[in-house]
Amino acid sequence: MSAFTVANELTILRHMLRLGRRWGYLDQVPEIEMPKKPEGRQRYLEAEEITQLLTACAASRTRHLSAIVTLALNTGMRKAEILGLEWARVDLSTSRLTLYRTKSGKPRGIPINRAVYDALVALQPEPAQRQGLVFARRDGAAWGQIRTAFATALERAGIKAFRFHDPRHTAASHLVMRGASLKEVQEILGHASVQTTGQYTRVRVEDLFDKLQEHYNRPRVDRCYPSGYDPNDIAAVFGAQ
Repeated sequence: MSAFTVANELTILRHMLRLGRRWGYLDQVPEIEMPKKPEGRQRYLEAEEITQLLTACAASRTRHLSAIVTLALNTGMRKAEILGLEWARVDLSTSRLTLYRTKSGKPRGIPINRAVYDALVALQPEPAQRQGLVFARRDGAAWGQIRTAFATALERAGIKAFRFHDPRHTAASHLVMRGASLKEVQEILGHASVQTTGQYTRVRVEDLFDKLQEHYNRPRVDRCYPSGYDPNDIAAVFGAQ
């Protein structure tokens, strides 16, 4: 049993005990020592993998899969937010989505890029017909789960160990790579704290190197790593302190 599973079950148990005391069934609640969770699993797609995945999604028999994944990769929206998106919350004139049904319960605005804009217009070219759910079945009913179609697309693209929640990590990481601050990414993803957003982002050392070059306005030079060092190891590249 993993540390995550143990911690989650102990959290539920602790909450139940506290409710028991609040409701008068218990006089006191024992102290429960929570195990330390290991660093969370992180996975995001490189640009080449994104292209491969979108190509596979475009070939899917599930007609909305490509647009759904495009939104996920470019906006960082949760699956429930995407599948529950209504045309009334889409403003193509200002390139903005407004979500009211969010995990935090707080509304948030999301800017959209050209890829998302084009995907939404392709779904419904006629503005007068943009009503109800964006991703609806032909009878207007809400779209169901896309687990099987997404898994098939991943297999066709040759992408392993990737869940539908991971596009949020991909969106966050690529936003930071393009210069967005953690605070800006926090607002887009709807996180309660910047710390949570930091856990969602992973930046390659190569991108950090390029940003340092731009910051100091130095001419680009070929990257040269010491023999035996892993270029993905930040401590190895910049020197352990």
